[in-house]
Amino acid sequence: MMDAMVLAAMAKWPDVPAVYGFLALDARGRWWLTGERVGNAALTDFLARNYALDTAGRAYVQNGPQQVFVACARAPRVIRREAGAWRAAPDGVTGSVDALWLTPEGELYASFAGSLALIDDRELLPLVDELLPGWDGEAAGLPATVMLGGVELPLALAGHDALAARFGLQLTPRGP
Repeated sequence: MMDAMVLAAMAKWPDVPAVYGFLALDARGRWWLTGERVGNAALTDFLARNYALDTAGRAYVQNGPQQVFVACARAPRVIRREAGAWRAAPDGVTGSVDALWLTPEGELYASFAGSLALIDDRELLPLVDELLPGWDGEAAGLPATVMLGGVELPLALAGHDALAARFGLQLTPRGP
C-alpha cells in the first residue's frame, strides 16, 4: 500500500511529469539510483512501499506526485523462498508460483502475483535439484510439468524477451 502522503500529493498535483532513467532494479531485486546501489534502509523501504506496475507494464515508484519509472534488469520482481513461502524483492509481496519457464541462459522465471518474476540465482541449485532430480541439463529431457510444494506446475523453455512480451512488460521504460 502506498504511503498516505504520496497519495495526498498525487491528488494535489495530478500533472507532474514522470522521470525516466534514474532508478533501476538489478537481477537480485536491489535498487540502483543513477548508477549507485541504494544502501540507505529508509530509502529502500520507501521505494518498496511505493513500487507498482502500471497498465502499460512499466515498473515505477510513486514519489509524491511524480512517477519515477524503473529500469528492471530482468523482471519487475525477483523471488526467493522464505520459511516455505515465496517473497518478492523489491516490494516484499508474498504469493504463490503458477508456472515456470527456463531460459537458454539458465535463468528460471515464474508467474507470480499476476506478473513475471525472476527466481533469485541463489535459489537455482537447490530448486533445480528439487524440481528436476536427475535432469541432465538437456532441453529434450525437460518435463512439461514439475512438482513444487505439492503442486503440479507447468514448465517450459522460453527466451527472456518472449517472456517479457507474454506478460506485457516494458522492462526499460522510455519517456515520451
